[in-house]
Amino acid sequence: MIIKDTPYVCLAHDVDADILLINWKRSPTFKHFKDTYLAALQYVQLNALITSYCTELTAIGPLNREQEAWLNVEFYPNVFSTIKSKINAAVVFSEEHFKALVTNYQQPTYLINQDFIHFNYFTDFNEALYWLRDTKKGQKALTSMSS
Repeated sequence: MIIKDTPYVCLAHDVDADILLINWKRSPTFKHFKDTYLAALQYVQLNALITSYCTELTAIGPLNREQEAWLNVEFYPNVFSTIKSKINAAVVFSEEHFKALVTNYQQPTYLINQDFIHFNYFTDFNEALYWLRDTKKGQKALTSMSS
């Protein structure tokens, strides 16, 4: 189900797999960036407390510091206060971006407190979706065993 489709991004909900998809088509302005994530949060608040997310960054490359800081300082805490659950987030990079990230990445200090989000990084969109679906199946199996 398409939630928002602009020249910058396609925001959709894969209802069958219960995954929220953010597919960036081109580099957004900071306003477009924030508006997209706030639209995603509004959708989650009004429709379904989704705990699996996939962000496709291959067309735009890495987020800038302002975007990352806003996500970590403002957005993710709002997500947690809405969902009140751990979430899984798959992030899809281009091969070059992934290599640069692995080689040069240093975790910013503001990420340390985001332990409710389990990030996993991919260079293939289908692998990212497979991981999210597989993780969801594992969580359901654990829940049914403890019941």
